[in-house]
Amino acid sequence: MTFFAQPEWRQGSTDIMFRFMAAAPNLSVPALPPSLSRWVSVGPGVQASSRPALVMGSPLSTVLPEGGFPRGAVVELVSPANLGHGLGVALEACAKSQEESARLGADMAWCVFLDPDRTLFGPAVQASGVCLERLLVLHPPRHLLAQTAVRVASSRLFSVIVVDVAGVPGAAPAAKADVRAESMQVWWKATRRLALALENTNSTLFLLTKSEAHRPQNLPVAMRVELENRGPDGLVVRVAKEKSGRVNQPRQIAWTRPGRFPSAASLVAGELQLRALGSHRAGGGHP
Repeated sequence: MTFFAQPEWRQGSTDIMFRFMAAAPNLSVPALPPSLSRWVSVGPGVQASSRPALVMGSPLSTVLPEGGFPRGAVVELVSPANLGHGLGVALEACAKSQEESARLGADMAWCVFLDPDRTLFGPAVQASGVCLERLLVLHPPRHLLAQTAVRVASSRLFSVIVVDVAGVPGAAPAAKADVRAESMQVWWKATRRLALALENTNSTLFLLTKSEAHRPQNLPVAMRVELENRGPDGLVVRVAKEKSGRVNQPRQIAWTRPGRFPSAASLVAGELQLRALGSHRAGGGHP
């Protein structure tokens, strides 16, 4: 089965999510709503004893320090118009985290995607290798996105957290209040709180942002990776910030993954192909 959480964010309707988060770290199944209890493994959360990198597959691993992304940290994936395969990279991280947990004989890792514009397309996510039975998708309004991200990170239940900060062209226009909440100044403050929430965990949180956004100052993230789409088969990657100073020059890598995408009309032809159908359904939820 596939589980997508689609809470209605009307007055008083945030109880499902906040009860879910309040149950951590002493999670007990009776404390959860019935719709979530059957899907959540009981445990103390994602705690870290040591934190090796979340290793990615080749060729992406060849351009990242330690071959992957830091754990217990916030990573910013920034690209023009948020169309530089940032979504694909984040989904690859989800898949790798789940594969790792299964390989180690543990319960498969949970991942969560915060999708305020409802542009995530389920079949494309599944094609990326992510186990949908261990993916929670939340749809907070944009003016609650930062607050929700902090709550999710503080739960310490998820191995990979993806927050779609920028949205994509064609998504439903935000309300005025939402536009104010999307300012990078708001996210500078939120990133500080997210980093504190992730300390001493094995979780990695990805912020998907766009390079055009006005930035009074760069976000205080542990790693900032700049991505640029070079067609269906290419991706330019530059590590612009890394906590140990391991930055690099832009490097182009191949980004098609034929073993995971068997169709000739590959769903990784570009970020829009991952999101396009979901964007058309923005007013009506996921297929």
